[in-house]
Amino acid sequence: MMNHLIPLAVAAALLASGCTTVLKSKEFGDVKVDGTTPVATVEIENSVWLLFNFIPIASGSPAHPNSYKCKLFRNTVNLSNNMEVLRAEMANEGVHEVANLTSHYADEKYLFFLLARRACHTSAVLVKSGANDQGPSK
Repeated sequence: MMNHLIPLAVAAALLASGCTTVLKSKEFGDVKVDGTTPVATVEIENSVWLLFNFIPIASGSPAHPNSYKCKLFRNTVNLSNNMEVLRAEMANEGVHEVANLTSHYADEKYLFFLLARRACHTSAVLVKSGANDQGPSK
């Protein structure tokens, strides 16, 4: 019984951790960002588990952030998907501009390079700029 429980727990942990996560904060007080009014800070992470550093096992579902939904045997970790999640967050907050936009990738190796986890992180401050906030900029 115990011999089957450990592989199942490892598989469940892997599938649950290939995900898309959005963290948001609206705590600013009276702080201004680049002369605009900040609405929220957003941190987006999309991650994938890879076998031998190139075969995707499970990755996040950018269409369903903050859920346990994942894409099996597909790698959805790229800047384009993070930007789509950011656009959705901007629409939810009713803003059309961002400040301090940054993105980077992080790689982790496990079990002598048998397993790898890759994540794409994107963060931004969603801002309202008054007269310039009339519609989405292209």
